Amino acid sequence: MRMLLATVAAVALGACGHFSKPADEAPAPPAAEEPARQETAVEPDAYVPPEMPTAEQAAKAAADAQAGAQAGVVYAGYDKKGGEVALKVGETLRIELESVPTAGYVWTVVKAPDFMAPAGEGGRPTDPAHQSLPGFTGGNHYLSFDFTAAKPGKGKFGLKESRPWESDEPPTDTYVLTVTVTP
Repeated sequence: MRMLLATVAAVALGACGHFSKPADEAPAPPAAEEPARQETAVEPDAYVPPEMPTAEQAAKAAADAQAGAQAGVVYAGYDKKGGEVALKVGETLRIELESVPTAGYVWTVVKAPDFMAPAGEGGRPTDPAHQSLPGFTGGNHYLSFDFTAAKPGKGKFGLKESRPWESDEPPTDTYVLTVTVTP
């Protein structure tokens, strides 16, 4: 039994690196230390906080971002939940829904018609005027899913909002959209 314990201990110590070099081999010389870097502190009176946008600037930034998100696509937001959209072959559908990805709540596509080809995913802040400020973290964001109409047909998209690692939990929200594609 002692022999078995000694063998197990030797294997374990070898795995930890205790026996990684032969006993007659000289240890490697220590690496030369780099000189410490000088850190410079910002004087308290030199800090200038970012200028907060006005309500008008924030509204304009949000409207501009929304217009940019919708440019060149058939847009379906939360207002289309349970509704229908119509497309022509070759057009792109963007389903864009608000989420809280910093807390783990994200939308995922669970069902898509076979005549709609995935064309990409994206995201953008819900409040670009504030969320683009230096040091801003967290907050809600829009997640988007783009699909190109490959051929005529009628079908449904199904999405769910959840934390992907909480597979036993029901989704916090669901989204269904009927799509009709014509030639």
